[in-house]
Amino acid sequence: MDILGSEQHKIIHGDALEALRMLPDNSVDLIFADPPYNIGKNFNGHIEKWKTEDAYLEWCYVWLDLCIQKLKPDGSFYVMTATQFMPFFDIYLRNKIDILSRLVWYYDSSGVQAKKYYGSMYEPILFCVKDKNKYTFNTDDILVEAKTGAKRKLIDYRKAAIPDLARTP
Repeated sequence: MDILGSEQHKIIHGDALEALRMLPDNSVDLIFADPPYNIGKNFNGHIEKWKTEDAYLEWCYVWLDLCIQKLKPDGSFYVMTATQFMPFFDIYLRNKIDILSRLVWYYDSSGVQAKKYYGSMYEPILFCVKDKNKYTFNTDDILVEAKTGAKRKLIDYRKAAIPDLARTP
């Protein structure tokens, strides 16, 4: 296991369960977890595939619990996974931690589309906190100007015409 960085800011490269177990409880400000997706992808000769989906989910539930245990009371936890497993993560976590947002990371995967079904072009991400009244969220660092309908000069068709009741027979 390799530990990089300083005493205050660390990157731990190694087995996730081992790394999480060595951390003190309630000590981590931010966790972003992007685990193997159990889809058989080859990572430098190591194929991430469990014998059953249940075995994969059991492993996931162990590290999810460890992440919650290691997260500071005012910390933030982002977790992403394959689209087919996110419902399991969501249901498992909702009684253990507050899920504030369900995000979608959309990307263009041109040339990697499925041929007989629709391919996923997004990754689901949960944004979770231990205390929904006290956590860090750096709004100014993520603001992106969005072109509203007014800026794009779109017509708002949601405004239904008000019927002329005086003309109704």
